[in-house]
Amino acid sequence: MAGGTWLGLETARRGLNTHRYALDITGQNLANASTIGYTRQEAIIRATDPYTVPSMNSSCTPGQFGTGSMVDYIRRVKDEYMDNNVRRSTSDNSYWADQVSVMQRAEACFAEPAAKGISQKIVDFFKSWMDLQNNSGDLGVKSTVVEIGSNLATLLGTVYKQLNSIEKSVLEVDSSGEVQGGMMQDQVNQVNDILTQINDLTNAIKKVYDVGQQPNDLLDRRDLLLEELSHYGPVHVTDGNTNGKPNGELEVTFFGTKVLDSNADLCFNDMKLGLDAGNLVIGSAKSGGEIVNLSTKLADQEFSGSLVGLVNARQELIAEQDKLNELAIALKDEVNTILDSSGDDFEKIFFSGSLADGDFVVNPDLLNDPNKLDGAVADKVSKLRDKDVLGESTFSEYYSYIVTDVGNAAANANSMAANQAAIKQQITSLRDSVSGVSIDEELTKMMQFQYGWQASSRMITVVDQLIDMVINRMGV
Repeated sequence: MAGGTWLGLETARRGLNTHRYALDITGQNLANASTIGYTRQEAIIRATDPYTVPSMNSSCTPGQFGTGSMVDYIRRVKDEYMDNNVRRSTSDNSYWADQVSVMQRAEACFAEPAAKGISQKIVDFFKSWMDLQNNSGDLGVKSTVVEIGSNLATLLGTVYKQLNSIEKSVLEVDSSGEVQGGMMQDQVNQVNDILTQINDLTNAIKKVYDVGQQPNDLLDRRDLLLEELSHYGPVHVTDGNTNGKPNGELEVTFFGTKVLDSNADLCFNDMKLGLDAGNLVIGSAKSGGEIVNLSTKLADQEFSGSLVGLVNARQELIAEQDKLNELAIALKDEVNTILDSSGDDFEKIFFSGSLADGDFVVNPDLLNDPNKLDGAVADKVSKLRDKDVLGESTFSEYYSYIVTDVGNAAANANSMAANQAAIKQQITSLRDSVSGVSIDEELTKMMQFQYGWQASSRMITVVDQLIDMVINRMGV
């Protein structure tokens, strides 16, 4: 059975709409060619149901008349596996990238080599004792020893305080173990905010799916937030579906802990940093929550992200502070032991306190009266310069080891961050080659849909002329 008189017009009309919709989608792609997180969209065009009226005298055969085309749905051109790879590479890169600035700040505290740095002050300190050995009763030489010792103590204390300040900028904890602030606390607050946004978007996406629509722009925003979340730690995402079709539901794990489940309406909005047995932890107070010990994740290859990177940087800072304090304590003990063994009535203490307590100084009595210094022991003190007092290291060698250790940590973090950034860029480029907008390709499609629209328009004109001929001109 052939189509009716108006079938040609209806078919052409549908062609106009189809190509207009396709042009609109192409325009959307071109408008968002530079939009971060935007996923290329594509009009899925299919033929509409054919025209046929089955009856006793007619049959449904392959000879049915077509009725045109329609845009079935707007598809996001997406590779979910590539998204997982990008999120993983983001976590790996962030683990090192956030350590770079911290360790470079720590490296800058030492300012070595420098003519007035701690390394030179250690040399000058023992040199002044050698001078005192040759002039044991000279008040001027004694004053020099005390002054250089005081300068050395001040420099050690200054570097220690600077390292401690950087450590607290990463994470500040009071005496009771409560977190007071720092970069890690800020990042956890940001994680909570991202999870809340993802949860809200998921609820909106589910509503769009429920009415049979495709929430492409909302999905783009959610994917961008998931990638941002992976900056702070490893993220695993499981999309929900109903009868093989997406329904917008989402399950998200962060550091292996479920933090979002749209089925259970679970969103940890009260994640907090804390201390447990001296270890940094992250968890939730809601329903007890799982406690994830970030400190134990440093050696776990499955865990990465900036939070663990900052834990590593903080532990490195604490270790360098401890080494610096060990150097000061060893210097105090060695010098004071020699002065105490002199058997004279002179002052027995040269250094007092510790860097950890913030009171490492030269004995105030010596500062007030350098003449109290026992010059008879100058020879023994000067020989400490070459004595192995910290393992197999002299004071100068041990300090050089501290400086080298900090420098190596900064250089390693910088090198690894650059390496991981290159890997992330390559993986992101591979994803964008699939999901990103190619302006040349879209311009080609634009011409294709333009000609399709023009052809459908021309079809309407031709059918109109034919109908006009039949209705208005035949028989005239």
